Amino acid sequence: MEYPKFLGDTLKFDLFQKPPIKEYALKHKLATSCGYSFENSEYCPCCGLSVSKISLPLSIKILDLAFLGQGVPLYFNQMILVIMMYFLMLACFMIPNIILNILGNDCISENNYAYVLWQKKGCEQNCPLKHDDFNHFVEIFKDCQQICHHYTKICLNSQLSQLSFINKQADNYYKIIQSSILLCSVIIMKISMVLIREKQKRVEFAIDKELLSPSDFTAILNHLPKNNYDEKELKHAIEEYCKEFDPNNNYEVVKINIAYDISQFIDKGREKLKLEKQLENSNTKNREKIINQIKEISQLQQIIEYEIENGCYRQTTPIAFITFQTKKQLKNLLEQTKLSYWEALMIAIKSLIKKKDSKGFYFKGELIYINRAPEPDDVFWENCGIDQNTQLKRKIISWFVILFLLGLSLCTLYGLNVFQNSFLQSDNNQLLITTMVSFSKSLIIAIVEGLIYYFITLLANQERHVTKTYQDTSIAQKLSYVQFVNSCLLLMIINIIGSYNSQVKYEPNQLSNLAIQQQGGIADDILYVSGTNAILIPLSLYFNPLYLFKKIRQFRIERNKDLDQYQANKLFEGPQVQFYDQYSYLCKTTWLTFFFAPLIPISILFGQVGLVSYYWIEKYLLLRRNSKPPFQSSHLDTEMLYLIDLSPILFSTMQFWLDFVFNSGKLCQALNLASIILSGIEIILPTYRIHRMLFKDLNEEEDLVRYEDVYLKLPTDYDRTNPLTQQNAISEFVRNKVKRQVSSLKIQLSQNLGHSRQRKNQALQDLIYKGVCEPKKIRMKILKQKLQLVLKMKRFIRPSILQDGQIGINLDSLEKVESLRSSYQNSPTYQKTPEYNFYSFVHIKPRQITILRKNETIDINSISSQNQSAYLNTPQYYFGSKKNSSYTKIQKNRLTQP
Repeated sequence: MEYPKFLGDTLKFDLFQKPPIKEYALKHKLATSCGYSFENSEYCPCCGLSVSKISLPLSIKILDLAFLGQGVPLYFNQMILVIMMYFLMLACFMIPNIILNILGNDCISENNYAYVLWQKKGCEQNCPLKHDDFNHFVEIFKDCQQICHHYTKICLNSQLSQLSFINKQADNYYKIIQSSILLCSVIIMKISMVLIREKQKRVEFAIDKELLSPSDFTAILNHLPKNNYDEKELKHAIEEYCKEFDPNNNYEVVKINIAYDISQFIDKGREKLKLEKQLENSNTKNREKIINQIKEISQLQQIIEYEIENGCYRQTTPIAFITFQTKKQLKNLLEQTKLSYWEALMIAIKSLIKKKDSKGFYFKGELIYINRAPEPDDVFWENCGIDQNTQLKRKIISWFVILFLLGLSLCTLYGLNVFQNSFLQSDNNQLLITTMVSFSKSLIIAIVEGLIYYFITLLANQERHVTKTYQDTSIAQKLSYVQFVNSCLLLMIINIIGSYNSQVKYEPNQLSNLAIQQQGGIADDILYVSGTNAILIPLSLYFNPLYLFKKIRQFRIERNKDLDQYQANKLFEGPQVQFYDQYSYLCKTTWLTFFFAPLIPISILFGQVGLVSYYWIEKYLLLRRNSKPPFQSSHLDTEMLYLIDLSPILFSTMQFWLDFVFNSGKLCQALNLASIILSGIEIILPTYRIHRMLFKDLNEEEDLVRYEDVYLKLPTDYDRTNPLTQQNAISEFVRNKVKRQVSSLKIQLSQNLGHSRQRKNQALQDLIYKGVCEPKKIRMKILKQKLQLVLKMKRFIRPSILQDGQIGINLDSLEKVESLRSSYQNSPTYQKTPEYNFYSFVHIKPRQITILRKNETIDINSISSQNQSAYLNTPQYYFGSKKNSSYTKIQKNRLTQP
């Protein structure tokens, strides 16, 4: 058979050859890197991606990174906007308060007469004193017993203490100024968050207006009654609900795709494969037992397959996808069901007392959660039927591991604190000891956060989330919460506990007072934690020990005879980009910075330095070291914005606590209370609603696009990726597509589709094999099979002119082509990209292919348009647009008709 050279290289390529060929591994490294592809480039034989890439400059514009998916430009743009907000806070809060802190004089000098006397001659015999220096201690402690137990923990005048709030702890005038500045800063932050959201929406619109996605029309419903509903009931209920909250508009549900429970079929199929493998190596005694087990599983599979093939399988899950006729209809529904924190709390309380809420959608007595659907390729269909109790148990295990790590961190930090306090009483090198201990605490916190990251990401896969987007969002949120607790709250708790002395009676806020201002206390520890987070974390990205070890192994690849080509290719691939890690750092740093800022204003500068460093290092790694990231939608960006919106609450809460601890005046407390109320509006009236009220929707024209007009241009859809509906959906899709393109084929096509036959559900079989085989190891074989099939099918794809002037197309062949593409797309995009990309591989030169839409002709191999290259490099999302067609139409020679 004759075929292009690059196809021939792939068919001859052996993924498991030993020893590996370094040239192939280097090609694979270049093919999976970020960059624009050259026209007529050489291709990697194992994945079909272009080897020759245009290296992108670090100064590349944010929107020019859209070819990597929505998530990349949105992430970097959010980083830039948050950094700009830091500039505002640096000017309006940090600088004025550092000046006020330096002007304060409430930390005693090391030459204080009372302090020096007590260190030399003891405190009990020399307290009280008739000296002006003694008055400072009287302001903090109520009697000599407290003074003698804690005088060594009082704030000493130093360069660090002059930068903190404790240097003006007794100056009520300066504290009123800081509280006033903080109130103004909270207002500026709230305005900034609204503007950040508007800017993000504009960036998203600039990217999304050229894309066409089924998720633009579809909502995902969760918590539906399992095995107790069908499509008609659900459609009627959702349309009636829409009429209740918006009677002036007509809501049309055009498609409902239920996620059926296939977990039993998949698990049994994987169990059968393992038994068949055991049967090959088993002895005579065990063979009969294994054969009987295989027969039992086969019988159960046949029953399920029969129900599926005959359309009578009704094991529904709590998950369903509802597609509306227009984007506007979906948007209105999502706005109605998107709850603020307060509304979510009220609905939860009402659910406990079996009372319904007007904003909630109830179906058969159950509160249904509605969100915008992720992309079809993002759904883990086999996870939709997982029992909720099983998921709950796995989540409990995850939180148990996290709490164990937090407990380990707490014990370690407390041990260091006890060690530090023991030296404060006797050692003369107190500054050196406290500095070393505070730095050690920051390192311990960083190490524990690394362990937390490892275990959270490891256990997230066991929680069996319905979509990869939800899984990434869950990881990012957990990391933000847990790392903030580890970096901030645990640090405060161990210092407060360490200040306690059972022989002394304390005022309600006195322990906190001592914990903040003592040497090596909260104020000093916060400074080192902020510095470590700003400097050590970004540098650890660049000087990654695992990457350095990987580079050493690459140099020694030719000496390793046990390594096959697949392992060598994997070794040369760049590190994967994990957006949940990047977003969690952004969120944690923002929370940590503004929580610490009232006490240590310079933490704003540390946070800004950390984010700027992190931004440029991440951008460098993305464009120079990492492999091409998986397609990331805007969902994670939106969810993390909700968390960053909580930063003003942390900001004002810390100021309120400080003024309470240091007994500030009523005016200070009133200003702080106003700040908390203003920032707490987020709980009742979230920033996204304020943004919606103030800014006009940019997508008004796009929102009127009808699904029925564009669904043939969609590269995939929920029914075409759902394993149980895939075959029928593909048949209908191909039939409708050909009908629209060739109107004269109506009779012929209906006859071809009239031959109904039962076929084995290949999508389910693919899911079974994915569970027991290494995906990459079987992908090369699948790729070769598909290439051979496509090459054999050329005669079917090429239109032929019939005698009567009509165009003859073998519909079964078209259906096979669409099935191949959908089969490849069936697994989540996150698991595929940038691995074995069959679809783009088949549709790349040397044969020139054009995309036709209306009167527009575009060469998909041209890189003259950056926007066009975007979709070539993101093959799973050949979204239709005004410039790009969503699918490659079959080239045909049509007779010129008058």
